[in-house]
Amino acid sequence: MPETEFGSVYGSHVMLRVRQVAWPDQLDDPQTVGNFLRELVTRIGMRILDGPLTASEQGDTAHYGYSSVVILQESHAAIHTYPRLGQFFLDVFSCRPFDTRVVIGTCADFFGGFEIAEQAKLDRGLHWPGPATERLTEWTATR
Repeated sequence: MPETEFGSVYGSHVMLRVRQVAWPDQLDDPQTVGNFLRELVTRIGMRILDGPLTASEQGDTAHYGYSSVVILQESHAAIHTYPRLGQFFLDVFSCRPFDTRVVIGTCADFFGGFEIAEQAKLDRGLHWPGPATERLTEWTATR
């Protein structure tokens, strides 16, 4: 289990805002969007409990697109696409650490080249100092 100066880390939360997607038509296909989430969570070692659930939002250019989510044994992953703008938002929240480079690589495999407009990665579990670290080892083994 990774350690930081603040305590144990038991997971990661990655948020991306992506623009100038090379293959925006892929963002406009609900099957591709769902397949992307399935493949993404498999590559980062997560297990799907349910989903993907994919729904469309009809509307003007700024709002049209698809949202899809998978519920994981380890938490969730979600994508919101805006094909007419060539953009998407991605959120991967897990009680297991994972490699952000794998997330970005999977995005490239499904959507071609792109520019990352915003990226944030948060460590989860920093609020478990001291004795909780011992319990964290047991808890993590069950995830």
